[in-house]
Amino acid sequence: MLKRVLLIFLFGFGFVLNQSVLAEEFQEGVHFQTLAKPVVTSDPAKIEVVELFWYGCPHCDSLDPALKVWIDRLPADVNFIQIPVVFGRSWEMHARMFWVAKNIGLLETIHEPLFNAIHREDQRLQRSDDVVAFFERFGADPALIKRELDSFATESALRLADARTRAYGIRGVPAFVVNGRHVTGIAQAGGEDQLFDLLDELIEKSRQVSGVR
Repeated sequence: MLKRVLLIFLFGFGFVLNQSVLAEEFQEGVHFQTLAKPVVTSDPAKIEVVELFWYGCPHCDSLDPALKVWIDRLPADVNFIQIPVVFGRSWEMHARMFWVAKNIGLLETIHEPLFNAIHREDQRLQRSDDVVAFFERFGADPALIKRELDSFATESALRLADARTRAYGIRGVPAFVVNGRHVTGIAQAGGEDQLFDLLDELIEKSRQVSGVR
């Protein structure tokens, strides 16, 4: 009986210790930053996770398969959003392609092939003719793509994305922002595996603060 009680105690103590170690594994200011002025999220009824990325970024490309797996297991109270950032002239066309694809309902179709075209097919996709040809591969109307590349909707999306990027204080990609407050990335988290563990922890932290269930 005493042995059984001792085993239960040791198991319980080990569990508490393990939980404590997990809680201390990620530290604010080391593995993630907390914004002094939180950014308003798209839906206050959900926990928002934003990925800021660029299709031309090798790290964004290599992370994407694992990111998809992680997204697929997100609970219903988490809203995942992707924002293509523009930190240079060559980034802008890829961001335009993202917003055009989103506006015409082709984003899920072209997302992975766009990474592949840039990183494995050596396509720069900077000229509008090349971009139109890329979309044609997926059945898009060339005239529609030409209009959408410079449409009011695309220009507005670019401006809003730039405003959010500035508000987050992002200077590199891929970067992640949890609930408009906590900012991190692969290197800061300690690697890809640690990144997803950290994001899970920050989601739970945000859930407890906001009361979202």
